[in-house]
Amino acid sequence: MTLAITFVDRKLVDSSVIGPDGGVRYTTGSTDGSRGLKLTTIAATSGLVGSINWREELFVINGVEKKWDELKSQSGRKFGPQREWNWDNKPYTFKYQNCAKELLVTPNSSGDVGTVRFTTSDAGSLHENDNAVVYFPEEMQDDTERMFLLIAILQTEMHRQDMAKKTGINAAASL
Repeated sequence: MTLAITFVDRKLVDSSVIGPDGGVRYTTGSTDGSRGLKLTTIAATSGLVGSINWREELFVINGVEKKWDELKSQSGRKFGPQREWNWDNKPYTFKYQNCAKELLVTPNSSGDVGTVRFTTSDAGSLHENDNAVVYFPEEMQDDTERMFLLIAILQTEMHRQDMAKKTGINAAASL
């Protein structure tokens, strides 16, 4: 079983994120500058707070700061479509599939719970149910782990969207 959380707004970095019951689980908010995003804050209803500092390239979860270079590495081919993120000695492989409409986040450690799945919103769709959704395994109960994965998913997806805008193509291969 999975727990689906849905972004209410298509702008992922400024949205409420609701659970299956319609209750808000997270809120995201961002500040912009002349060179794009500066800071995105993610607040969980549990009280846990995380942020992405886009300029300094770091994640912060409840005051713990980590530079992206410390947390991510390329796996597979040099320009392959997957990236590895690591928090608290727990590595995860992030890989787009289905023409970059879906991002799978797979734990690389034994004993970890199942795969997290992120489906991107379909900007060309008129259907309400085509908003972006993150599917967490119900066994994943650690709030900090969920926060880290949500932050890393947002960073990965925003990077993919930026690359797609710059190149005019689907940019899954350039995570």
